[in-house]
Amino acid sequence: MSGIGGVQQDIGHLQFVLRDFRLMLGGNPVGNNAEIISALNGRNPRKVVIKLWDGHRLNDEGELVDPWGTPYFFHQISSSEMEIRCAGPDRIMWNSDDLNFR
Repeated sequence: MSGIGGVQQDIGHLQFVLRDFRLMLGGNPVGNNAEIISALNGRNPRKVVIKLWDGHRLNDEGELVDPWGTPYFFHQISSSEMEIRCAGPDRIMWNSDDLNFR
């Protein structure tokens, strides 16, 4: 799925992946996008791998990207809450077409 529907689908999958990580390790993964994906792939204190969903997209830097190819922005609000921001179709972060999820 592409566009905004693809973002909503990604976020739905991410909510389950992050929930599973919290259940296994006691809190959210921390760091930037690539560091979070690395933690999900087993680079965490318990070496637990939380499988990403089929059809996820990574760029050459190992970052999870939206349907337009822009890396998602992760902000750890607390050990149990994560904000995820998508730059939207214009691919420019921090303007009016961004999509923001918690």
